[in-house]
Amino acid sequence: MCEKTQFWDQAKGLLEEWYVACTAKELKKDQPLQTTIYGKNFVVFRQKNGQAAVLLDQCVHRGVPLSAGKMTNGCVTCPYHGWSYQGDGQVAHIPSVNGKFFPEKAHAFKQRSYDVCEQDGLIWVYLGDKAPEARPEVFKLPFYDAPGWQSYYMVGKYDGEMGAVAQNIMDVTHTIFVHEGWFRSESGKAVDATIEVSPRKVVVEYHDHEADVGMMPWLTNPHGAQQVHRDSFIAPNITLVEYHWGEPSGMVFNSLITPVGPYESRVYTCVSYKFPIPRVLAKAIQPAVNVYTWVVNNQDIKILAARRKGLESMPMTHSHSVRGDMAHIALEKILESLRHDQSLTPSILGKRPMQFQI
Repeated sequence: MCEKTQFWDQAKGLLEEWYVACTAKELKKDQPLQTTIYGKNFVVFRQKNGQAAVLLDQCVHRGVPLSAGKMTNGCVTCPYHGWSYQGDGQVAHIPSVNGKFFPEKAHAFKQRSYDVCEQDGLIWVYLGDKAPEARPEVFKLPFYDAPGWQSYYMVGKYDGEMGAVAQNIMDVTHTIFVHEGWFRSESGKAVDATIEVSPRKVVVEYHDHEADVGMMPWLTNPHGAQQVHRDSFIAPNITLVEYHWGEPSGMVFNSLITPVGPYESRVYTCVSYKFPIPRVLAKAIQPAVNVYTWVVNNQDIKILAARRKGLESMPMTHSHSVRGDMAHIALEKILESLRHDQSLTPSILGKRPMQFQI
Protein backbone atom coordinates (compact mmCIF):
# COMPACT_ATOMS: atom_id res chain seq x y z
CA MET A 1 0.00 0.00 0.00
CA CYS A 2 1.45 3.41 -0.97
CA GLU A 3 1.98 6.20 1.58
CA LYS A 4 -0.81 8.36 0.12
CA THR A 5 -3.37 5.54 0.32
CA GLN A 6 -2.31 4.83 3.90
CA PHE A 7 -2.73 8.50 4.80
CA TRP A 8 -6.31 8.50 3.46
CA ASP A 9 -7.19 5.25 5.24
CA GLN A 10 -5.66 6.37 8.53
CA ALA A 11 -7.82 9.51 8.56
CA LYS A 12 -10.88 7.32 9.30
CA GLY A 13 -13.52 9.47 11.04
CA LEU A 14 -11.75 12.68 10.04
CA LEU A 15 -13.00 12.09 6.49
CA GLU A 16 -16.54 12.80 7.70
CA GLU A 17 -15.81 16.53 7.70
CA TRP A 18 -15.76 19.58 5.42
CA TYR A 19 -12.42 20.78 4.03
CA VAL A 20 -11.48 23.75 1.85
CA ALA A 21 -10.66 22.62 -1.69
CA CYS A 22 -9.68 26.09 -2.93
CA THR A 23 -10.73 29.72 -2.78
CA ALA A 24 -13.45 30.90 -5.14
CA LYS A 25 -10.90 33.27 -6.66
CA GLU A 26 -8.54 30.37 -7.51
CA LEU A 27 -11.26 28.51 -9.42
CA LYS A 28 -11.56 29.88 -12.96
CA LYS A 29 -14.77 29.37 -14.91
CA ASP A 30 -13.06 27.86 -17.96
CA GLN A 31 -10.31 25.82 -16.29
CA PRO A 32 -10.39 22.75 -14.00
CA LEU A 33 -8.24 22.80 -10.87
CA GLN A 34 -6.51 19.96 -9.05
CA THR A 35 -6.48 19.88 -5.25
CA THR A 36 -5.08 17.25 -2.89
CA ILE A 37 -6.69 16.27 0.42
CA TYR A 38 -5.40 13.43 2.61
CA GLY A 39 -3.12 12.33 -0.22
CA LYS A 40 -5.96 11.90 -2.73
CA ASN A 41 -6.31 14.13 -5.83
CA PHE A 42 -9.59 15.82 -6.72
CA VAL A 43 -10.63 17.97 -9.65
CA VAL A 44 -12.63 21.13 -8.97
CA PHE A 45 -14.51 22.91 -11.75
CA ARG A 46 -17.44 25.20 -12.43
CA GLN A 47 -20.47 23.81 -14.22
CA LYS A 48 -22.48 25.67 -16.83
CA ASN A 49 -24.71 27.14 -14.10
CA GLY A 50 -21.66 28.51 -12.27
CA GLN A 51 -21.86 26.08 -9.38
CA ALA A 52 -18.65 24.37 -8.28
CA ALA A 53 -18.26 20.59 -8.52
CA VAL A 54 -15.67 18.17 -7.15
CA LEU A 55 -14.81 14.71 -8.53
CA LEU A 56 -12.01 12.24 -8.00
CA ASP A 57 -9.29 13.45 -10.35
CA GLN A 58 -9.16 10.38 -12.57
CA CYS A 59 -10.84 9.42 -15.82
CA VAL A 60 -12.66 6.08 -15.46
CA HIS A 61 -11.49 5.15 -18.99
CA ARG A 62 -7.69 5.00 -18.66
CA GLY A 63 -6.91 6.80 -15.41
CA VAL A 64 -5.60 10.13 -16.70
CA PRO A 65 -6.10 13.12 -14.33
CA LEU A 66 -9.16 15.10 -15.40
CA SER A 67 -7.57 18.29 -14.07
CA ALA A 68 -5.06 18.08 -16.96
CA GLY A 69 -7.95 18.50 -19.39
CA LYS A 70 -10.27 21.36 -20.30
CA MET A 71 -13.86 22.52 -19.90
CA THR A 72 -16.45 21.64 -22.56
CA ASN A 73 -20.12 22.67 -22.27
CA GLY A 74 -19.81 22.96 -18.49
CA CYS A 75 -18.19 19.51 -18.24
CA VAL A 76 -14.59 18.61 -17.42
CA THR A 77 -13.01 16.81 -20.39
CA CYS A 78 -10.20 14.26 -20.18
CA PRO A 79 -7.17 15.22 -22.31
CA TYR A 80 -6.54 11.61 -23.43
CA HIS A 81 -9.70 10.45 -25.24
CA GLY A 82 -12.03 13.39 -24.65
CA TRP A 83 -14.46 11.80 -22.20
CA SER A 84 -16.50 14.60 -20.58
CA TYR A 85 -17.91 14.52 -17.02
CA GLN A 86 -20.85 16.34 -15.48
CA GLY A 87 -20.77 17.79 -11.98
CA ASP A 88 -22.41 14.64 -10.60
CA GLY A 89 -19.60 12.51 -12.05
CA GLN A 90 -21.69 11.06 -14.87
CA VAL A 91 -19.93 10.68 -18.23
CA ALA A 92 -21.82 13.00 -20.58
CA HIS A 93 -19.89 12.48 -23.82
CA ILE A 94 -17.56 9.88 -25.36
CA PRO A 95 -16.25 11.12 -28.74
CA SER A 96 -15.40 7.61 -30.00
CA VAL A 97 -19.05 6.62 -29.39
CA ASN A 98 -21.01 9.84 -29.97
CA GLY A 99 -18.83 11.68 -32.43
CA LYS A 100 -18.58 15.44 -32.13
CA PHE A 101 -21.92 16.17 -30.42
CA PHE A 102 -23.05 15.50 -26.87
CA PRO A 103 -25.86 12.89 -26.67
CA GLU A 104 -29.18 13.72 -25.00
CA LYS A 105 -28.66 11.01 -22.40
CA ALA A 106 -25.53 10.54 -20.27
CA HIS A 107 -23.57 7.30 -20.34
CA ALA A 108 -23.62 4.69 -17.57
CA PHE A 109 -19.99 5.31 -16.61
CA LYS A 110 -19.48 7.49 -13.56
CA GLN A 111 -16.72 8.92 -11.36
CA ARG A 112 -17.17 9.58 -7.62
CA SER A 113 -18.54 13.06 -6.93
CA TYR A 114 -18.51 14.95 -3.63
CA ASP A 115 -20.88 17.45 -2.07
CA VAL A 116 -19.73 21.06 -2.32
CA CYS A 117 -20.57 24.27 -0.48
CA GLU A 118 -19.41 27.69 -1.69
CA GLN A 119 -19.39 30.16 1.18
CA ASP A 120 -17.34 33.17 2.31
CA GLY A 121 -15.21 33.05 -0.85
CA LEU A 122 -14.24 29.41 -0.25
CA ILE A 123 -15.07 26.10 -1.98
CA TRP A 124 -15.71 23.48 0.72
CA VAL A 125 -15.92 19.75 -0.03
CA TYR A 126 -17.38 16.97 2.14
CA LEU A 127 -15.28 13.81 1.89
CA GLY A 128 -17.41 11.39 3.87
CA ASP A 129 -20.47 9.21 3.39
CA LYS A 130 -22.87 10.43 6.09
CA ALA A 131 -26.32 11.70 5.18
CA PRO A 132 -26.64 15.51 5.09
CA GLU A 133 -28.54 15.64 8.38
CA ALA A 134 -25.75 13.72 10.16
CA ARG A 135 -22.91 15.95 8.97
CA PRO A 136 -21.36 18.90 10.80
CA GLU A 137 -22.31 22.31 9.42
CA VAL A 138 -19.97 24.22 7.14
CA PHE A 139 -18.11 26.75 9.26
CA LYS A 140 -19.24 30.35 8.83
CA LEU A 141 -16.34 32.82 9.06
CA PRO A 142 -17.59 35.31 11.68
CA PHE A 143 -15.80 38.42 10.42
CA TYR A 144 -15.57 37.78 6.65
CA ASP A 145 -18.46 40.06 5.68
CA ALA A 146 -19.10 41.76 9.03
CA PRO A 147 -19.98 45.48 8.80
CA GLY A 148 -16.94 47.74 9.07
CA TRP A 149 -14.40 44.92 8.62
CA GLN A 150 -11.94 44.39 5.76
CA SER A 151 -10.97 40.82 4.83
CA TYR A 152 -8.56 39.05 2.49
CA TYR A 153 -7.13 35.53 2.11
CA MET A 154 -3.59 34.23 2.37
CA VAL A 155 -2.96 30.70 1.06
CA GLY A 156 0.19 28.91 2.17
CA LYS A 157 1.80 25.48 2.21
CA TYR A 158 2.97 24.28 5.62
CA ASP A 159 5.32 21.36 6.29
CA GLY A 160 3.23 19.91 9.08
CA GLU A 161 0.26 17.67 9.72
CA MET A 162 -3.12 19.27 10.43
CA GLY A 163 -2.82 18.98 14.22
CA ALA A 164 0.71 20.41 14.32
CA VAL A 165 -0.30 23.40 12.18
CA ALA A 166 -3.32 24.09 14.41
CA GLN A 167 -1.09 23.85 17.49
CA ASN A 168 1.37 26.32 15.98
CA ILE A 169 -1.37 28.84 15.28
CA MET A 170 -2.84 28.44 18.79
CA ASP A 171 0.57 28.66 20.49
CA VAL A 172 1.55 31.88 22.26
CA THR A 173 4.80 30.65 23.84
CA HIS A 174 6.65 30.34 20.51
CA THR A 175 5.89 33.91 19.42
CA ILE A 176 8.70 35.55 21.43
CA PHE A 177 11.24 33.34 19.64
CA VAL A 178 9.88 32.83 16.11
CA HIS A 179 8.28 36.27 15.72
CA GLU A 180 10.51 38.40 17.97
CA GLY A 181 10.32 42.05 16.97
CA TRP A 182 7.29 41.44 14.76
CA PHE A 183 4.79 39.87 17.10
CA ARG A 184 5.41 39.98 20.86
CA SER A 185 8.76 40.24 22.63
CA GLU A 186 10.07 38.49 25.72
CA SER A 187 8.73 40.20 28.84
CA GLY A 188 9.56 37.80 31.68
CA LYS A 189 5.97 38.10 32.86
CA ALA A 190 3.45 35.43 33.73
CA VAL A 191 0.42 35.19 31.45
CA ASP A 192 -2.85 34.01 32.96
CA ALA A 193 -5.50 32.41 30.79
CA THR A 194 -8.60 30.26 30.96
CA ILE A 195 -8.97 27.19 28.76
CA GLU A 196 -12.33 25.59 28.01
CA VAL A 197 -12.61 22.23 26.25
CA SER A 198 -15.76 20.76 24.70
CA PRO A 199 -16.11 17.72 22.39
CA ARG A 200 -15.28 19.69 19.21
CA LYS A 201 -13.75 22.90 20.48
CA VAL A 202 -10.92 24.44 22.52
CA VAL A 203 -11.17 28.10 23.57
CA VAL A 204 -8.37 29.96 25.37
CA GLU A 205 -9.17 33.38 26.87
CA TYR A 206 -6.03 35.34 27.75
CA HIS A 207 -6.11 37.81 30.62
CA ASP A 208 -3.15 39.95 29.50
CA HIS A 209 -5.37 42.99 28.88
CA GLU A 210 -2.53 45.52 29.07
CA ALA A 211 -0.20 43.57 26.77
CA ASP A 212 1.34 45.11 23.66
CA VAL A 213 1.63 42.28 21.14
CA GLY A 214 3.48 44.47 18.65
CA MET A 215 0.86 44.41 15.91
CA MET A 216 1.33 47.99 14.72
CA PRO A 217 -0.13 49.51 17.96
CA TRP A 218 -0.09 53.01 16.45
CA LEU A 219 -2.73 51.73 14.03
CA THR A 220 -4.51 48.93 15.88
CA ASN A 221 -4.77 50.54 19.32
CA PRO A 222 -3.88 54.25 19.22
CA HIS A 223 -6.08 55.00 22.26
CA GLY A 224 -4.53 52.35 24.51
CA ALA A 225 -7.75 50.39 25.02
CA GLN A 226 -7.73 47.13 26.95
CA GLN A 227 -6.86 44.14 24.79
CA VAL A 228 -9.14 41.13 24.45
CA HIS A 229 -7.25 38.08 23.13
CA ARG A 230 -9.01 34.80 22.40
CA ASP A 231 -7.76 31.71 20.52
CA SER A 232 -10.18 29.00 19.39
CA PHE A 233 -9.82 25.61 17.76
CA ILE A 234 -12.94 24.26 16.04
CA ALA A 235 -12.44 20.61 15.11
CA PRO A 236 -11.06 19.26 13.01
CA ASN A 237 -9.32 21.97 10.98
CA ILE A 238 -10.20 25.52 12.00
CA THR A 239 -8.43 28.05 14.20
CA LEU A 240 -9.67 31.52 15.12
CA VAL A 241 -7.19 33.97 16.67
CA GLU A 242 -8.83 37.21 17.80
CA TYR A 243 -7.43 40.49 19.08
CA HIS A 244 -9.88 43.26 19.94
CA TRP A 245 -9.11 46.74 21.29
CA GLY A 246 -12.47 48.18 22.22
CA GLU A 247 -15.37 48.47 19.81
CA PRO A 248 -13.61 50.33 16.94
CA SER A 249 -10.57 48.12 16.49
CA GLY A 250 -9.74 44.45 15.99
CA MET A 251 -7.59 42.00 14.05
CA VAL A 252 -8.66 38.39 13.46
CA PHE A 253 -6.86 35.47 11.82
CA ASN A 254 -9.24 32.68 10.79
CA SER A 255 -7.29 29.70 9.40
CA LEU A 256 -8.81 26.72 7.57
CA ILE A 257 -6.36 23.81 7.40
CA THR A 258 -6.55 21.24 4.60
CA PRO A 259 -4.37 18.12 5.10
CA VAL A 260 -2.42 17.33 1.93
CA GLY A 261 0.10 14.66 2.98
CA PRO A 262 1.41 13.10 6.21
CA TYR A 263 3.63 16.16 6.83
CA GLU A 264 2.02 18.72 4.55
CA SER A 265 -0.99 21.00 4.89
CA ARG A 266 -2.49 23.82 2.86
CA VAL A 267 -3.74 26.70 4.99
CA TYR A 268 -6.32 29.28 3.94
CA THR A 269 -6.10 32.21 6.35
CA CYS A 270 -8.75 34.90 6.27
CA VAL A 271 -7.26 38.07 7.73
CA SER A 272 -9.98 40.43 8.96
CA TYR A 273 -9.33 43.83 10.48
CA LYS A 274 -11.16 46.92 11.67
CA PHE A 275 -9.23 50.04 12.69
CA PRO A 276 -10.41 53.43 14.04
CA ILE A 277 -9.88 55.11 10.67
CA PRO A 278 -12.21 55.90 7.74
CA ARG A 279 -13.32 52.82 5.80
CA VAL A 280 -11.79 54.04 2.54
CA LEU A 281 -8.42 54.43 4.28
CA ALA A 282 -8.73 51.00 5.94
CA LYS A 283 -9.19 49.49 2.49
CA ALA A 284 -6.28 51.48 1.04
CA ILE A 285 -3.79 50.21 3.64
CA GLN A 286 -4.56 46.53 2.97
CA PRO A 287 -1.27 46.02 1.03
CA ALA A 288 0.70 47.19 4.09
CA VAL A 289 -1.31 44.94 6.41
CA ASN A 290 -0.74 42.09 3.95
CA VAL A 291 3.05 42.58 4.07
CA TYR A 292 3.03 42.41 7.87
CA THR A 293 0.85 39.29 8.01
CA TRP A 294 2.89 37.54 5.30
CA VAL A 295 6.14 38.13 7.21
CA VAL A 296 4.68 36.58 10.38
CA ASN A 297 3.08 33.78 8.37
CA ASN A 298 6.35 32.89 6.62
CA GLN A 299 8.17 32.74 9.95
CA ASP A 300 5.75 29.99 11.01
CA ILE A 301 6.20 28.21 7.68
CA LYS A 302 9.98 28.18 8.18
CA ILE A 303 9.87 26.84 11.75
CA LEU A 304 7.46 24.05 10.78
CA ALA A 305 9.73 23.14 7.86
CA ALA A 306 12.60 22.86 10.35
CA ARG A 307 10.42 20.66 12.58
CA ARG A 308 9.61 18.38 9.66
CA LYS A 309 13.29 18.05 8.77
CA GLY A 310 14.08 17.12 12.35
CA LEU A 311 11.33 14.51 12.60
CA GLU A 312 12.24 12.93 9.26
CA SER A 313 15.88 12.57 10.26
CA MET A 314 15.09 11.32 13.76
CA PRO A 315 11.44 10.40 14.55
CA MET A 316 10.23 11.11 18.10
CA THR A 317 8.58 8.27 19.99
CA HIS A 318 7.21 10.65 22.60
CA SER A 319 6.96 14.42 22.96
CA HIS A 320 6.99 16.14 26.35
CA SER A 321 4.53 18.89 27.27
CA VAL A 322 4.27 21.51 30.02
CA ARG A 323 1.43 23.64 31.41
CA GLY A 324 1.65 26.13 28.53
CA ASP A 325 0.75 23.27 26.18
CA MET A 326 -2.68 22.52 27.65
CA ALA A 327 -4.48 23.67 24.50
CA HIS A 328 -2.19 21.50 22.34
CA ILE A 329 -2.94 18.40 24.41
CA ALA A 330 -6.70 18.99 24.27
CA LEU A 331 -6.56 19.64 20.53
CA GLU A 332 -4.78 16.34 19.87
CA LYS A 333 -7.24 14.40 22.03
CA ILE A 334 -10.18 15.91 20.13
CA LEU A 335 -8.66 14.93 16.78
CA GLU A 336 -8.04 11.38 17.99
CA SER A 337 -11.61 11.10 19.28
CA LEU A 338 -12.96 12.14 15.86
CA ARG A 339 -10.55 9.87 14.01
CA HIS A 340 -11.76 6.83 15.96
CA ASP A 341 -15.38 8.01 16.50
CA GLN A 342 -14.99 7.92 20.28
CA SER A 343 -16.08 10.20 23.10
CA LEU A 344 -13.57 12.36 24.93
CA THR A 345 -12.55 11.37 28.45
CA PRO A 346 -14.73 13.48 30.82
CA SER A 347 -11.65 14.71 32.71
CA ILE A 348 -10.51 16.59 29.58
CA LEU A 349 -13.74 18.58 29.30
CA GLY A 350 -14.61 21.79 31.09
CA LYS A 351 -12.96 25.05 32.07
CA ARG A 352 -9.71 25.48 34.01
CA PRO A 353 -7.00 28.13 34.59
CA MET A 354 -3.67 28.12 32.77
CA GLN A 355 -0.47 30.10 33.37
CA PHE A 356 2.89 30.33 31.59
CA GLN A 357 5.84 32.70 31.21
CA ILE A 358 6.75 34.77 28.15
